[in-house]
Amino acid sequence: MNEIRISVNGLPVTLPTGISLLAMLTAQSINLDSVALVRGGELVPKSQWAVTECEADDVVEIFGVVAGG
Repeated sequence: MNEIRISVNGLPVTLPTGISLLAMLTAQSINLDSVALVRGGELVPKSQWAVTECEADDVVEIFGVVAGG
């Protein structure tokens, strides 16, 4: 099995090739209801998580969404 390494919130993570952002988040036990995901400095819409594959050396930041004002 081929693997890639990415950075998630500054920590190195090794994943199988071809894994989607959604599968990566699920594998990391991330609560999907209240997070935003930035990949390579760009916000990735939640509707694209399942169809966007992680790529070697991706830099992913996961942010908790907080309501309020």
